[in-house]
Amino acid sequence: MTELSRPERRGWLAPAALAAGLLSLALNGVLLYLVANPERLLAPMLDRVLGRLQAQDATLRYQVRIPAGTPVHFDIPVDERYEVRLNTTLPINTTLNLPVNTPFGSRNVQVPVRTNIPLRTTVPIHLRDTFRLRTQTQGEIVVPLEIPVRDLPLDALRQSLDP
Repeated sequence: MTELSRPERRGWLAPAALAAGLLSLALNGVLLYLVANPERLLAPMLDRVLGRLQAQDATLRYQVRIPAGTPVHFDIPVDERYEVRLNTTLPINTTLNLPVNTPFGSRNVQVPVRTNIPLRTTVPIHLRDTFRLRTQTQGEIVVPLEIPVRDLPLDALRQSLDP
C-alpha cells in the first residue's frame, strides 16, 4: 500500500476540498456583489479624476471628421428687424393725359412731366422666414472641437454617480 491509499492519511483531504470550495464560493459572492454595483467602485475614482481635471483647467480636444457626400439639412429661422436709409432721387419722365371739360366738350390735354423727387427717409423692414438648406458636403470637413472642462456639467455627473 502506498502512502495516499491508506485511509488514515486521506482524512484531511475531504475537509480541505470543502474549505477550498466554500472559500471559492465566498469570493465569487463578493465578486458578484462588486460587479452588480460598479458605481461603488468607480464613483470615488471618477470623483478624484473630475476634481483633478477641474483643478488643472483642462480642455478636451477632438476633431470631428465629416466625410464627403454627407447630406446636410438645416432649417434656419430668421426673425430680424432692419432699418434701411434711403437717400436718392426718383426721376420721373412721363406724359399725362389730362381730361378737360370745356363748353365745346371734353378734351384730353397731354401734359409732359419731367422732375426729380428726392427720397430721404428710413424704411423699417421686418424679415421673418425660415431658410431651408438641403445639400451635401463636397469634400471632407474637419471640425476641431475644444471644450473646457469647466464648461461641462460635472456636478450633475457627480450626482448621477451617487448610489
